[in-house]
Amino acid sequence: MSTAIWPPIAPDELKKVEADTLAKELAWLLDHLQETLAGFKEALEECKSLLAPTEPGSTLAMSSVRSEIVKGYINRSLVLRLKHYTPTQLGVNATHPLILPTLASLRELLNQSLDCIDITCWTGDRTSAPYISSQLRLLHGLLGEAHSYLKGSTTSVADREAWLRPADPNHFQPPLPDNLSLDFSIQEASIVLTIRVLEPADAAPDLRSRFATAFLTKKAEHDEEDRRFNYNGSEVKVKEKVRIESADPNLMAAMAKLAALEHAVGMARCCLAVVMEEDVEEIERLTA
Repeated sequence: MSTAIWPPIAPDELKKVEADTLAKELAWLLDHLQETLAGFKEALEECKSLLAPTEPGSTLAMSSVRSEIVKGYINRSLVLRLKHYTPTQLGVNATHPLILPTLASLRELLNQSLDCIDITCWTGDRTSAPYISSQLRLLHGLLGEAHSYLKGSTTSVADREAWLRPADPNHFQPPLPDNLSLDFSIQEASIVLTIRVLEPADAAPDLRSRFATAFLTKKAEHDEEDRRFNYNGSEVKVKEKVRIESADPNLMAAMAKLAALEHAVGMARCCLAVVMEEDVEEIERLTA
């Protein structure tokens, strides 16, 4: 099948008509993107509301698998029944709340994304295709970074050793002892709590450990057992380690919205690149 124009148009005139048509299509797309950006802003504000502190908030059950080493609710209290630690009940200090650095960074990225949209719609040249393209690229990067915060990561050294920078003990009631580390993080839109019982690096093994070593029955209890760490200015070993997680419905909803937003902005970039006759392969790779 072939397509022809009748009556025929001279080649020079055809090029002019094609250029005019492309310019009209680009103008229509730039105008339509203003409505699209307004939709992006509304979705981002919904994400911010999901992350905003509310009362009473979500009550997340925190319980270790097949045991009662840890039991409680994340917005109330936790009961610890560890092998190497006296049974303890900890609560969050309402006058000194614990703010996760990941969520603080995520809120900052959402604010930057909203600012990017406002600048694009009200400050910059909304009829300039290169300008809109650069703003969409910036917005796409911000959303991708925000989405990655909720997915979490355990691959980098900084993520694995974040617990070595302890939070203020006064975030908890009673204040957190020096030999107990509570590390909260985000993984796949879940709140992850890692509890570590610490001891001095030069501490002598307890009777049970010496007995197990003597009879060659001692097994590694966790992945950090034979390592030394510089914690709060002291050389320590991890005597006991427990990791539990609880999915947060607000974080799950925010993560889904951010993933959809990231994809939608990527598609908008592709559409604009096609009309601008730019290479779209790199954009398609990023949005795949």
